Amino acid sequence: MAEHVVRAEDVTLCTESFGDPTDPPLLLVMGTGASMLWWEEGFCRMLAEGGRFVIRYDHRDTGRSVTYEPGRPGYTGVDLAEDAVRVLDASVRAVGAAP
Repeated sequence: MAEHVVRAEDVTLCTESFGDPTDPPLLLVMGTGASMLWWEEGFCRMLAEGGRFVIRYDHRDTGRSVTYEPGRPGYTGVDLAEDAVRVLDASVRAVGAAP
């Protein structure tokens, strides 16, 4: 398991990856109410053993990612979708694998 922080503009997103970075990537997206730890480590390892490079991450306002003042999120649903792309791109680039 490798933890990485993805930074884009004023956003920091905490990620963890499992498996061989040369395998096809699989991004686990949790709902906004829970951290990436909802995806249990054993489950992530099982997916990785099946030939996937597994990436889980904390959304904004969860876990170890950027947080905002309660009731005043500094983001939109579009931002959250773009974050998923940022995490996938950065995780694949960080290990030198092709998407």
